[in-house]
Amino acid sequence: MIELPTDIVPTGQQLLTYERTLPGAIMVNREAKRFTNEAANYNAFGAAFHEQDTIMGVYRNLPCWLIFDQAWLEKYGFAGGLGGTEKARTDWITSSDTLTGLGEKLGIDGDVLEQTVERFNANARDLHDPDFKRGWSAQDQWWGDPTLRDGTARASLGPLETPPYYAIQVFSGALGTKGGPLTDTNARVLDVDGNVIPGLYAAGNAMSSPLGMTYGGAGGTLGPAMVFGFLAGRDIGGRVAARTPELAAAHGGA
Repeated sequence: MIELPTDIVPTGQQLLTYERTLPGAIMVNREAKRFTNEAANYNAFGAAFHEQDTIMGVYRNLPCWLIFDQAWLEKYGFAGGLGGTEKARTDWITSSDTLTGLGEKLGIDGDVLEQTVERFNANARDLHDPDFKRGWSAQDQWWGDPTLRDGTARASLGPLETPPYYAIQVFSGALGTKGGPLTDTNARVLDVDGNVIPGLYAAGNAMSSPLGMTYGGAGGTLGPAMVFGFLAGRDIGGRVAARTPELAAAHGGA
């Protein structure tokens, strides 16, 4: 997620789903290093934000920034409101004619940032990313530049080499949840000791995901919502029927 001025985006925030996947842009963390496949699905991409430095007690990859150059800006624009041949001059984007200078403005190691970009560029020219395998999957290529799709990583990988260079901070945002309460096979919520809480049910995004920390793809929460909603309804109906003679007879004595 990026923060934008309120005259561009009323909420001041916008999801970063497209820009990060295009060739000629990378993301770096507080150490001025890449830390993930920028074109990965948003579940895997978001998970990279939450890696912990257990010694320092901080998020290893926050803060982080999207880094791109003038050629990228002219070709793709940014956030629907910035682009063209003019250099970007705003108070919400950082720029410099050198990568070392950009790093200094961001408060990170400019020399390391330059080394990071040089390594990425050398590999990108060969359509290769040995560090995070960006562009290797059909998903990465699909989310990249549609005019460059040719079955290789070309749609996803490209060098940053035309100054000035730009950076905008990216923040972690919540899109869905896997953090709901645990349930049993009838969608009944369990307490911390694994005991059923009478009368309390959960389904879909309100429950702990059956997939754990993995992700089944767009719409992957719809199936669990329908299935566990049905299971909850069936369990509730059976319990009501058991207390009501007429309903019990209709349910075959359940």
